[in-house]
Amino acid sequence: MKARVFYNVCNQKPATLKQQGLTLVELVISIVVISIALTALLSSFSGSVGRSANPMLQNKASLLAQAYLDEILAMRFQENSPLAGGAVAGCSVNGSEAGESGRELFDDVDDYHGLNQQAAFLDGTVAENYSGYQVAVSVSCQDQSGAATTASKLIVLTISAPAGQVLRFSALRGNF
Repeated sequence: MKARVFYNVCNQKPATLKQQGLTLVELVISIVVISIALTALLSSFSGSVGRSANPMLQNKASLLAQAYLDEILAMRFQENSPLAGGAVAGCSVNGSEAGESGRELFDDVDDYHGLNQQAAFLDGTVAENYSGYQVAVSVSCQDQSGAATTASKLIVLTISAPAGQVLRFSALRGNF
């Protein structure tokens, strides 16, 4: 029997068969390069994962603030404001009047001044989604630039989230 010889097509010399693979040094270098790349990638993800709850807490605080501001802005401007609407002379912030011991009894905007309580709905219930949220309200006779006025009341609502975040929301209630 004759031995078979394989020829390289380009230069017609017998081709030698080489073994292909990685040496130990090449393998170690590739492991080091891959581990450095993974470390950088995972460290960038860990920073974003740590802050991933913030948007959810801010969204809850925004919804809570909207509920409180809707309630406050639906009230009369001043205690002596006509029920059908209309401007009154002057602006005062006296807080709640005698006999108005809870939010369900408040009838004008400045009754909310000084309110500081755990977040609760108007009927007194607290949804488990809002446990740990604190709400504080401040009312003053100011315009949008902060100047004293008799034509509007600045309502500042401060929401404290359970994670320690403090968010402030403000609205103006006009005297008309």
